[in-house]
Amino acid sequence: MSAAQDGLDFDRVIPRRGTGSLKWDAAAERFGAEVLPMWVADMDFAVPDAVIADLQERLQHPVFGYPGNEGTMLQAAADWLAKRHSWRPESDALACISGVVPALYAAVRAFTRPGEAIIVMPPIYPPFMTAVEDNGRKLLLAPLIADDTGHYRMNWDALETAVRQAKLLLLCSPHNPVGRVWTAEELQRLGTLCADAGCVVVSDEIHADLSQHPHYPFPSLFPRSILLSSAGKSFNLAGLGGGISVIPDAQLRRGFLDELRRSQIQHTNLFALTAMTSAWRYGTEWQAALRQHLSNNARFIADFLAEKLPEVGYHPPEFGYLAWLDVHPYGADAVLARRLLQAGLGLNPGPSFGPGGEGFVRLNFAAPRSVLEEGLNRLRQALHR
Repeated sequence: MSAAQDGLDFDRVIPRRGTGSLKWDAAAERFGAEVLPMWVADMDFAVPDAVIADLQERLQHPVFGYPGNEGTMLQAAADWLAKRHSWRPESDALACISGVVPALYAAVRAFTRPGEAIIVMPPIYPPFMTAVEDNGRKLLLAPLIADDTGHYRMNWDALETAVRQAKLLLLCSPHNPVGRVWTAEELQRLGTLCADAGCVVVSDEIHADLSQHPHYPFPSLFPRSILLSSAGKSFNLAGLGGGISVIPDAQLRRGFLDELRRSQIQHTNLFALTAMTSAWRYGTEWQAALRQHLSNNARFIADFLAEKLPEVGYHPPEFGYLAWLDVHPYGADAVLARRLLQAGLGLNPGPSFGPGGEGFVRLNFAAPRSVLEEGLNRLRQALHR
């Protein structure tokens, strides 16, 4: 089975209003007015045709009882990791999770006690910070450093100090929102630093399949670590939930799986199992075409900004569909929020990603070109006010 040509048309506009979409139907409540939503990280594209076909086939059977095919999905995941990232973990290293964010919270509880410090590297996807604070742990920040071009790197001085105080580091790889795909050298240095200090690394790699550069699964370099992922971001299946953990180290794996069971988040639902298995088995062509479309959109943004908004700082992301835009020349965050609202554009405000997010916005460009162009024109309208 393979994706039909219709499933590869990423410029086809698919209306989503009235479908219960968080991105579209809940945007007015979130922003306080009707906006063109280019915020939360899901894509405005149809999933691979093979996924639809396999879900429809499963729906032909009228009983939706507890599933027993988790092993099939985990095998598909292992095959995908081998094909996409040149790393095949042992079969017993993989396990199901109900979702990456619940598993991130579970890892905090599994490997630290209340009051202990956990390292995060902001600006970063907000659940990294709330997973620490909601569980009564101490947030230890090692903020990323950006050069004049907007290219970010790890703050090694801050990390070398932090690992001496922390039991756990939460790694975003690739890094949302700054757009970095960490190199093997960076990951090796980080892993060595953490291993020497006895600091466990939990690596959220949910965006990894959309990397435009080689991606290195962290446990492939340092087996005593935890990888969390799913097909949610890379195949637009986020609404189904589910995912996988990969932990080569047996002792670490036992501790994590014990916490999953205590939290009862050790399973993936029936339809997520079906969809992710199908995506990982048959989605290669679809995803290659998707990555090309996203790369073209990223270049379109660069050209648009260079011509019409040259003061906006933009370093094209090395993965996915999230543009991290430096708009601080246009005013304070509150002023920018009002201008964006007046222009009818819904973006993620930079401060929500923690320290270092001030003066930034995040724009989701996983959309048909016509929608992206409309969004950029609204951005221009907002910033020219």
